[in-house]
Amino acid sequence: YPGKFYALPQSPQQLKQLLMAAGVEKYFQIAKCFRDEDPRGDRQPEFTQLDLEMSFVDEDDVLDLIEDLYTALFETLVPERNILSKPFQRIPYAEAMEKYATDRPDLRYGLEMADLGETVKDTEFRVFQSVLSGGGIVKGFAAPGLADMPRRQLDDLVEFAKYAGAQGLVYIVLSADAPSIDGLTDEHIKSPVAKFLSLDVMKEMARETRANPGDLILIIAGPAKSTNVALDALRREMARRLELADPNELAFAFVVDFPLFDWNEDEARWDSPHHPFTAPKAGHESFDSDPGAALSRSYDLVCNGMEVAGGSIRIHRRDMQNKAFEVLGYSEEETEARFKQLLDAFEYGTPPHGGIAAGIERLIMVLLNVESIREVIAFPKTQTGVDPLFDAPDAVDDDQLRDLRIMMTE
Repeated sequence: YPGKFYALPQSPQQLKQLLMAAGVEKYFQIAKCFRDEDPRGDRQPEFTQLDLEMSFVDEDDVLDLIEDLYTALFETLVPERNILSKPFQRIPYAEAMEKYATDRPDLRYGLEMADLGETVKDTEFRVFQSVLSGGGIVKGFAAPGLADMPRRQLDDLVEFAKYAGAQGLVYIVLSADAPSIDGLTDEHIKSPVAKFLSLDVMKEMARETRANPGDLILIIAGPAKSTNVALDALRREMARRLELADPNELAFAFVVDFPLFDWNEDEARWDSPHHPFTAPKAGHESFDSDPGAALSRSYDLVCNGMEVAGGSIRIHRRDMQNKAFEVLGYSEEETEARFKQLLDAFEYGTPPHGGIAAGIERLIMVLLNVESIREVIAFPKTQTGVDPLFDAPDAVDDDQLRDLRIMMTE
């Protein structure tokens, strides 16, 4: 087939939806998937997925099934570990981002965030003023009992935050000698920005972050996306230093009500956070009029700060699926060329359906309580995607390229 190519599957998404359209009521398989993702300790370019799909279901049916499965697995295989919440919590995406600055929060400990924008909007600190006037956010949290942290360690935290993507880090030290937050005086507070913030403002910041005398308040200001990423990393780092995460505890939760679309600043277009086949939440069917406000019927299962499964209720109508493709910027020709098989199936009365997929390697990571996915794979790639055993990726000789009719360019 000169000039044509196969593609490695990212997931069997369209195929399992076609099975639902064909009248297969329930399906599951253990599928090998391939994804070019940012390197992280819980990711590999090749992984194994427990994939399932069901007809005539809603979110509760899918979530109840996967909760029962994971509860049975963990209670059977690691009975010594404690599942903190049964039934599993269900947290809206917006709440997860507000409280924990991430959609995969570790719920074994608190360290909840506070939005400080309203409190600091009228202060003389120009950094806060500039960030807020540019549409950014100012958020922070209290690290308990760290008021006596040495200056060198505080400077290390500033560098840690910058490495995590923050533009900087503001800290406020609350002396343990203060009788209460209301009783704070200027002598009880140490901060490199104290001269720009009034005592009343710093008291209010302490209240909003639920700080106590003896605590350390950590604050990051900047664009929402990068600031939340840095705050998430900082929260995890402080939990590690304070030894707040009990390794024998399992904090499962479903994160629900994700945005249906995300705005891609670099390419000036809408993206789909999960995939373009995700159904909109009830009341958000007119998503093309305001894509940024639309919520989806998607859900993730997280445990101890890691996403271990994800899925959604799917679109099962051609008109709505075409509308989603239009928002995402697909032309009619491109939609027809890439998705004709699925769209044609919708013409025959496809039932409402939904599903979820769980990463087998991540499941084993949580079961064994290890930090890296490479610990549970026989021949893993490195964090940069290199296979050191077979020295891949490697150069391809001219004869192989000629056989494949591929030409290399700069």
